[in-house]
Amino acid sequence: MQGKELSEQTTAAKSKAGIDACKSWLDAHVLPSAQTLRVPNTGEGIRKLKRWLDRFEVSLVVVEATGKWHRQVHRSLIAGGIAVAVTDPFRVRAFAKAKGILAKTDRIDARVLALFAALMSPDIRPPASQALEELAELVTARNSAVAEQTALKNQLAAACGAFLKRQLEHRCTRIAKDIEVIEREIARHIAADEGLARRYVILTSIPSFGPTVAATLIACLTELGACSRKQIALLAGVAPIADQSGKREGVRVVWGGRPAVRRALYLAALSAATHNPGMKVFYQRLIAKGKAAKQALIAVARKLIVLANTLIAEDRTWQLSSPKLA
Repeated sequence: MQGKELSEQTTAAKSKAGIDACKSWLDAHVLPSAQTLRVPNTGEGIRKLKRWLDRFEVSLVVVEATGKWHRQVHRSLIAGGIAVAVTDPFRVRAFAKAKGILAKTDRIDARVLALFAALMSPDIRPPASQALEELAELVTARNSAVAEQTALKNQLAAACGAFLKRQLEHRCTRIAKDIEVIEREIARHIAADEGLARRYVILTSIPSFGPTVAATLIACLTELGACSRKQIALLAGVAPIADQSGKREGVRVVWGGRPAVRRALYLAALSAATHNPGMKVFYQRLIAKGKAAKQALIAVARKLIVLANTLIAEDRTWQLSSPKLA
């Protein structure tokens, strides 16, 4: 009898849970007991969910990143001492297909997340601060506005009618002002937080890293300074991915990572290849070896993000010459 109780306690201690979050409710699934629960995605619903999870001594909860709908439950569970991993929906969907789970409902998704927690052991990271989440929203808003501005400019260039041209010019002027307002708010937001302001100072000290690149890295690559060289390059989407099988050696390409970060780094690399002396020499050396211009620029982008990662980790600004060790 005592052996059975010990076995049950061990099983309970190893319980894993998945929570599928949407605007209206939260679906939870606990393994190995296969218990389920649906609660409203509200403060009261989350409190009920926490009391329910406590019965199973859950060691890990996995939640999909769903914009803002997972944030409240993430913060609440972490505050209650429950380990939570927020995962990429694309990765979880690929895992479900690998398991042969093709159907998709909220309850099935919760079960898949629980299986993902049990089998994949994803990394656990604390939730972003409120200031950082607000900054990320501002950076996303700016990116959307810039994309709209580009579309309007393209439409204006192709327009022939006088009326449409006037309308498009008016809209271009208005969105340019909107972008300026958002950029001022981004700068104000960064300056108001000591931690964000320090990162901004470090990143903008790197030649070719302007305010937009720095703000994007701060908001969208919070792991800066806490990862290895390879990890940060993968997260940024500038690490070449091998494609080899038997005697076939495929072309290495970059993909995945975070699109906003990769775009910002590519723009920084364009500037660095021209105006940053060290990066300019590196870029020209790659071109001389026969590398395509885009390949060389991606290599520059990779060096830039590795440099930024090192400076943030060491909490120091960029210097023309390496610091001397005491």
